[in-house]
Amino acid sequence: MTPLLCKHVCIGTPPWHIDQTDPEQIFLSELAPYPLTDFMPIQPLRLLMCVCCTLLVWRGAAAAELATYGTDGLAIDACHLKLGRDHVRTFWRDPNGLVFGSFDRLSAWLATRGETLVCATNAGIYGEDLRPIGLYVEAGQVRRKLNVRKQAYGNFYLQPNGAFLLSDNEAKILTTDEISADTEKQLSTIRYATQSGPILLRDTQINPLFTPGSENRVVRNAVCVITSTEIVLARSRAPINFHDFAQQLRGRIGCRDALYLDGSISQLYPFGNNNFGPNFAPMIGATMPARP
Repeated sequence: MTPLLCKHVCIGTPPWHIDQTDPEQIFLSELAPYPLTDFMPIQPLRLLMCVCCTLLVWRGAAAAELATYGTDGLAIDACHLKLGRDHVRTFWRDPNGLVFGSFDRLSAWLATRGETLVCATNAGIYGEDLRPIGLYVEAGQVRRKLNVRKQAYGNFYLQPNGAFLLSDNEAKILTTDEISADTEKQLSTIRYATQSGPILLRDTQINPLFTPGSENRVVRNAVCVITSTEIVLARSRAPINFHDFAQQLRGRIGCRDALYLDGSISQLYPFGNNNFGPNFAPMIGATMPARP
């Protein structure tokens, strides 16, 4: 397996304590004019004033970046992906029709194909039969049709809901209404897609249905688009409400558009506790060639 490079990234007021003998440490300040690779003066007590996250960067063919943003109840784990650099796609069933259901089984199957799973998350709400309840596209094939129903119970139906769409060179999130207005055109170049809801961010605007301070808190995950070629898979480390989750995705990570994927069962590989809980249906993941 390709090794991980661990870089500790701190955002805060300099100066900080820095181990200048460790070439793997990078410290970033929004307030000081230091390039990313520069090391700044040390004052050990100021370390506590940093807001720190751990950034893991794959060395090799793929360069997906793993990071944790924020602290305590607002901490968000994230996997940064870039089209053209990272091999991103959706997964649901193996060639025999068996649902993968977990990262372990997906990783094992990928290994037989000479691939390594870099990062992945469960990708949308599904039924008890482990079938997505909305649009699902894999390798250009529509496996589940667009669900245009609105008056129903559950997060999936909170409006607007939508879908994450991935073509060979573009990622985007569209509302269900935008897709249904001309489904054939909107899906004509799409290689992978998953429908879910609600949309958390739309052109950086938080969904107006969300209530600041809401007590409806669960662990949540999402896919977000920073630019047409930059994607982030994200999961909260602790229970969080919709408004705070959307706010963190926008403010900490820089998401422009974001789609809620699921709650309570949410997982993000390779972060901790990835093989506990029930099976899930579709997944979004990034892979790289396995090393000989």
